[in-house]
Amino acid sequence: MAKFPKINAKRIIITFHSLGDVDAVGGAIALSRFLGKKSLIAAPDKPTVAARKLLDYTGTSYLLFSELKRQPSDFIIVLDSSSPQMLPHLAGIQPDLMVDHHMRLGGEVAAKKVINDSTASSTCEILYFLLSPKDRISCIALLLGIISDSASFKCATSATFKAASELLSHSSLSYSQLLSLSHVPESFSERLEAIRSCPSVSAERAGEHIIALALAKSHEAHFANILVSLGADVAFVGCVAESGRISARMRDTMKGRVKLDRIMFEVGKVMDGNGGGHEMAAGATGEKGSVREALAVCKKLCEQQILTSEHAKIRKIEW
Repeated sequence: MAKFPKINAKRIIITFHSLGDVDAVGGAIALSRFLGKKSLIAAPDKPTVAARKLLDYTGTSYLLFSELKRQPSDFIIVLDSSSPQMLPHLAGIQPDLMVDHHMRLGGEVAAKKVINDSTASSTCEILYFLLSPKDRISCIALLLGIISDSASFKCATSATFKAASELLSHSSLSYSQLLSLSHVPESFSERLEAIRSCPSVSAERAGEHIIALALAKSHEAHFANILVSLGADVAFVGCVAESGRISARMRDTMKGRVKLDRIMFEVGKVMDGNGGGHEMAAGATGEKGSVREALAVCKKLCEQQILTSEHAKIRKIEW
């Protein structure tokens, strides 16, 4: 089994993508504990609410990357992303090591060494097999990252369950206790914006499937999840803020028929930006004025993937 590479550096900086989620932050917590006092966690900006809850629970401190007084000898590790759009704080900087589980489709940030496994449910899953942690805090952090990015094991493999079983046994917590640690109730602003965004929703039919398209002023990922829970098979929600953004989500039954990471990769080009993510949850960012055009491209590419999968199914039946 592969082990984490030995690093001979006086200081190791662990960072991750903008708005660090539980997978990125959980991985950073475990890796920092593994590397010891010579490591520190430097976030590009404020992590998500759930990630900050994990940082508080584990008593882990972090600072902003912009506050660092970087030295040429610093060893920089990037977790959970290789997208230039998601790593703006690394502009002009070549990381020494990158650990990521997203599919590499082109245009990634170039690191000196890359550990990538797109079959893994999460970066935390990869780190479990690299670090083999036994301490309680690291195990809790990695397990919460796995739970979060595997959508509570909906996108799990046998390796995911193996890692989760070992981590749970060393966590001294029950699974329900872990879930309560990761639970963050909907905020007032999320609920309000979801209701306000409802008039923008359009539902398109693709065979026997429903593609929902919408615009929101904020919390686009949250609203995309709501549209799927309401009955959409696939949902794309655009947002115009400091930049243009689109979040894509789909229901479990579409797995293998639609690959949102590939759609968002192409949509990122349309937006003069970047896109990617997971098969079942992905996003793209780019120019403000490109969002409506990009949503039309989302619909077109999604329809093409559904049609292709249906034709493949028919051919399989005929054979």
